[in-house]
Amino acid sequence: MTTKQWAARVMVTAAAGAALVAGITSPAYAGNTNVDVEYAGHIRGSMTHVDDGDDFRVTDWYADGHGIEGTLQMYNPTVLRWVDEESKYNNVGAGNYVTFNYNVLESLSYRMKVCVQDGANDSTPIKCSYKEFNE
Repeated sequence: MTTKQWAARVMVTAAAGAALVAGITSPAYAGNTNVDVEYAGHIRGSMTHVDDGDDFRVTDWYADGHGIEGTLQMYNPTVLRWVDEESKYNNVGAGNYVTFNYNVLESLSYRMKVCVQDGANDSTPIKCSYKEFNE
């Protein structure tokens, strides 16, 4: 084997090792997760987790006079129930979304809850939908 061939093999091996380390240490993105809430035959709103950046979008899709509230919940095994972590009410009009950011951690169970309701403090939502996800 010539010195030139040997040097080429060393460079290829080093590059493969560097690519492997970069792949191991780079952040893993699970992809965006979405849940829609349907009421009276129409999708009224949605909540989307944008995995790259951990942003949550709460969108009102239907001009019906109701708002949409999106809540991020985390399962707490100590109390054996879902606990609200962050919430945002959208009353800016159909076709628009509002956002909040929450650092979703690996190995924990989360749930998005999106509801059609009349105000941010409405304790009796008209309709809710749920979707669980893990990071």
